[in-house]
Amino acid sequence: MKLLIAAGGTGGHIFPGLAVAEAFIAADAANEVLFVGTPHGMEGRIIPGYGFRLLTIDARPFLGQNMLRKVATIARLVQGVLQCASILRREKPDAVIGMGGFTCVPVMIAAFLLRMPRFLHEQNVVPGLANQVLSRIADRTFVSFTKTGGYLKGSVLHTGNPIRKKLRIASRVAPYSEPDDPFNIFVFGGSRGARSINEAVLLLLPHLESYKNTAIYHQTGNDDYEKVRQAYAAVKIPHEVFPFTDEMEKYYGLSDVVISRAGASTIFELSYFRKVAVLVPYPFAAGAHQWKNAAHVEEIGGAYVISNEELTGEKLDSVLKELYGYPESRARMAENMGTIYVDKAEELIVKGIQGHVS
Repeated sequence: MKLLIAAGGTGGHIFPGLAVAEAFIAADAANEVLFVGTPHGMEGRIIPGYGFRLLTIDARPFLGQNMLRKVATIARLVQGVLQCASILRREKPDAVIGMGGFTCVPVMIAAFLLRMPRFLHEQNVVPGLANQVLSRIADRTFVSFTKTGGYLKGSVLHTGNPIRKKLRIASRVAPYSEPDDPFNIFVFGGSRGARSINEAVLLLLPHLESYKNTAIYHQTGNDDYEKVRQAYAAVKIPHEVFPFTDEMEKYYGLSDVVISRAGASTIFELSYFRKVAVLVPYPFAAGAHQWKNAAHVEEIGGAYVISNEELTGEKLDSVLKELYGYPESRARMAENMGTIYVDKAEELIVKGIQGHVS
């Protein structure tokens, strides 16, 4: 079988798509996968490095409310559908799956017009408008969270969120469980960092000097690295500061508490490793989907949520003190976080595609 995966823009769409691709090849070495993305997102750097072909189209997000921008968006969508139809006719995939985001819109429409088997995956608790509409023309929509199905039309299957093989083969280290054990914090704001989180953590550092046996690991992103590195040099707290890491599994394993954004991929990685989180939803995420993800996790007792507007060093300190020195509370929250995880989500998706196509 040949599978075309539409995934682009951010790691939240790309990495689950790569997990599906790996599982599809693992299911049968004769299988073939290719990706469709854009020239503008992270996919050009990431996908070829995993050994998969990437074809690009001119897909862009909705550009605004005034009439000229609406017309420009429609024109680009038509152009994108024509580009995708040409790719589908040439490549002749047995099935198409869109991993969410604006990249998959023209791909799914073209597959519908050409009557090719088509699938969606929705990562977030509350789907965006695009996937709500596209679910009407999909043969099946796979969802990460159980409650997501209520927002979608057509056939829906709860599979969880695919996690990269590199992370899944890492050992899931249990958090420290005694009051005198280390209290380790991992901070990251995504592959590019998050300035508001970086700045709040710098204000947190003087408070952390009163915490005993505490270490902090901080991924800053490139833009803030030097500023953050210098701030850490002025305090007596064991730390590692780095602009980027491809060893997320290492730092998840070392940490007791993670401070991060609330993208679906991040939440499912936290769930896999059973890590307590302080989630700071990205305030400009489309449809406030990160806020809705975070609220769901807080509701089940797996995380604390701080809005970007309320994020300060003092606020972080007050939340961390709710966890520091209370290993029983952390263990309970970690178990709650783990309830979200669905084992081998990528294999469930592959089986769902193969069962429908065959």
